[in-house]
Amino acid sequence: VYKRQDEIRAGIADEYSRTDAAAREARVEFEEAERKRRLEEAAKKRGAGGGVGAIAGFVCPAPGSSFINDWGFPRSGGRTHKGTDMFAPRGAPVLAVGDGTIRVKTNTLGGVVAYLTTGSAMYYYAHLDGYAGGISTGVKVKAGQTIGYVGNSGNAIGTVTHLHFQIHPGGGSPVNPYPTLAAAC
Repeated sequence: VYKRQDEIRAGIADEYSRTDAAAREARVEFEEAERKRRLEEAAKKRGAGGGVGAIAGFVCPAPGSSFINDWGFPRSGGRTHKGTDMFAPRGAPVLAVGDGTIRVKTNTLGGVVAYLTTGSAMYYYAHLDGYAGGISTGVKVKAGQTIGYVGNSGNAIGTVTHLHFQIHPGGGSPVNPYPTLAAAC
């Protein structure tokens, strides 16, 4: 009888352990979804030009750079600026602002670019001089890891070297990164 009771207790303990682990995992997923929802909601309330403000754990993408709130400044072809230009010397390190996955690309506008997708946003880095060793599409990076170097590639050739940086909450349209950068850099 006691042996059977011990077996039942052990089974209950195992089931509790499995259920507890599943509940903890579900809570982490819920908290990440909630954080993403709050970022998107803040962006909607402020409008794209208002940005999202400080982001917990956000790392400055170009430490030591200088920048102003240049969101909305006029650009060629009737466009307006949809990011913040962070001025730094050529080759200065460009860092991952959070843990996520990298996608690399080149295009005529941004030149050498990188996209960092985290659980709550997509971040766009443009005008890079090049990528750090080991950085390629699909690579997982940690916050603060060097992913590239400041340059002036793409349509920035001939201009002062800088990082063009954008924040896309939930992977949607860009919002003004200045408030977030001002809080972190």
